[in-house]
Amino acid sequence: MDKIKEFFIELKKNYPCNITFCSDNVCEKELEKVPAALHDFYKTVSEAELPFGRIFSLETALKESTSFPADWFFFGQDNYFSFWLCSYHPDTDGLSFTSWDHEAHTEIEAADKDLLSFLQYELEDYQENGGI
Repeated sequence: MDKIKEFFIELKKNYPCNITFCSDNVCEKELEKVPAALHDFYKTVSEAELPFGRIFSLETALKESTSFPADWFFFGQDNYFSFWLCSYHPDTDGLSFTSWDHEAHTEIEAADKDLLSFLQYELEDYQENGGI
């Protein structure tokens, strides 16, 4: 079993989540519009409601991302004010993922290398701030 599926199965065992795993193949043509760092996710999970945020379906993410800078793909959000973004082009340190508070009016900067590292950070933040 791949690491993405393992992570979400374990999360579902321990927290109230609504995770929809893919039952058929994702259209490769649609995946071409998504950063490569998210391809494995969208081939495994179609959408996820997590205790600390949600990851949009591919259709919703593609639609929502049209209002973001061209270098960033808007794939989800936390339960507060931050958008979850993935860069189409990793920075010089290989980082692609970030949680960005759009109300802070700061520059978008990547903070994590891969989706699992990003989600693990979000989960730990949730646990430290009163989550179960």
